[in-house]
Amino acid sequence: MVPRAFPVLLVLLFVAFPAVSAATSTAAAGVGPAAQSAQSQELDPENTTFHVQLRPNGDARWTIIERFNLTDENDTRAFETTRDAFLAGNSDRALLTEFRAANDAAATATGRDMALRNVSRDYEIDGDRGRLVLSFNWTNFAAVNGSRLSLQDAFYTPDGTWLTTLRSDQSLIISPPQGYTLTNSPPDSYFDNGNLRIDGGPTTTFERGDLDIVYEGDSTTQPGPNTGDFPLWTGMSLLLIVGLAAVLLYLNGQDEFPSVGSVGTDSDDGGDAPAPEPPAADGATDDIDAELLSDEERVERLLTRNGGRMKQARIVKETGWSNAKVSQLLSSMDEDGRIDKLRIGRENLISFPDEDVTEIED
Repeated sequence: MVPRAFPVLLVLLFVAFPAVSAATSTAAAGVGPAAQSAQSQELDPENTTFHVQLRPNGDARWTIIERFNLTDENDTRAFETTRDAFLAGNSDRALLTEFRAANDAAATATGRDMALRNVSRDYEIDGDRGRLVLSFNWTNFAAVNGSRLSLQDAFYTPDGTWLTTLRSDQSLIISPPQGYTLTNSPPDSYFDNGNLRIDGGPTTTFERGDLDIVYEGDSTTQPGPNTGDFPLWTGMSLLLIVGLAAVLLYLNGQDEFPSVGSVGTDSDDGGDAPAPEPPAADGATDDIDAELLSDEERVERLLTRNGGRMKQARIVKETGWSNAKVSQLLSSMDEDGRIDKLRIGRENLISFPDEDVTEIED
């Protein structure tokens, strides 16, 4: 049965973090106590993004980003108060409650076993801008049929849909797993850096069937647990090439072992760099073209090159990725046990799970 609170889901859900938004008490007046709990001194977010990162097994990592303009010291102090409550988990209860209601309704409508797991919270202050980031895993969000991912029924409830509208200051962004191609999309959507994007507006509403979104994987894509979206056949092919090269060199009496492709080395002594070793058994990827690596493997290679630990801000700098993408990626890797995240003051220290972080460099 759909929870009794579900009729107010849409208004609460898309007034992101209703307890921290001053606009909630006016835009959602009469909706319910949670929607009316905002204080006048709290900030109104400039815009909100709902980002959905799909995985081959149908799970989705949701990342909700609220952006705030900090025009003066009063705004900055108000944001810091809001941030502290948010990090403590005291200002997003209504949002999580309504997402859980959506999860329960969608599970009932689809018959899939769904759950919200691994909730994380983060923030950022950059000059006159502030951001609050709420992330969680939504299991079995997409319907999986072979290498096809379909999102249409993920928004269903037994009586309709839990996503009925997007406001003008809200956007829904959906990112596919690596190797997947969009084959069906809603009329008002468009591509943005490889992602499917829908921007809200005064007349943006959805009914059952409107969000018919389908991705098709290539012939080598197989659904299953998320392993970094690096096709298994690619790694096997590279190992086969290395093995054949070793045999040929041995038969021809060669002493040096060539790397795969024309990848340069990190040696800066001006002389001939020593020939690279074949890929190690632990999955080292220094000899593989970065274009062939998944995002997770690029992070692992950075960690390997930096002694097994790095600050999150340095990963952002060296990859050139956005803070939001790195935060989402590291949360997913932490959840999968590939790395550990340690909060130190206002920074995250990223390390391999077996790395000793008792001595932390500045």
